[in-house]
Amino acid sequence: MPMLADLDHPPRSRWRDLLVGVLCGLPVVALLAWLLLPSLMASVLGSAGDYDQRLRAEDAYMQAVCSEALDLERDEQLCECVLAVEYPALDCRQPFLRWSLDRHHARCAEPEVRKPSLTFCSCIDTLAERVATAEAAGEQPKAEIQRVGKCIELPDAFPLPELSALAPATK
Repeated sequence: MPMLADLDHPPRSRWRDLLVGVLCGLPVVALLAWLLLPSLMASVLGSAGDYDQRLRAEDAYMQAVCSEALDLERDEQLCECVLAVEYPALDCRQPFLRWSLDRHHARCAEPEVRKPSLTFCSCIDTLAERVATAEAAGEQPKAEIQRVGKCIELPDAFPLPELSALAPATK
């Protein structure tokens, strides 16, 4: 709505100020984009590549356990899922983490393994205790089982056992 003062002194156009602002800001934005975008893209793509590589390794491990080192009593829940789907690392994450929690917990009971991996074994022992408590109460400890992935990321974590160690003894 125009005011009386606008009749005597009309407001000046803001196009010139906008153009000056764009001309000053554009080089700054271009410089920041040139400096930051390549490292951001490399970070995102690198993380995605690492995740993809880890999933492929988990796929191969699960399928090898269920085909080469199957012990029905130990691996039944895991292999039920693994043998039913095409990409077990995506679809069988929960049973695999539960299975790996049991394997890691058993290995952490050995003193020669526990001492160099004390942080990892403490994390695994705590989760195993929480999972056992929740299962005894009749609950599904999904959140606790998901935390196994965080334990595995610890610097002193050790890998899952070799397939030869998992293979059942031939009779």
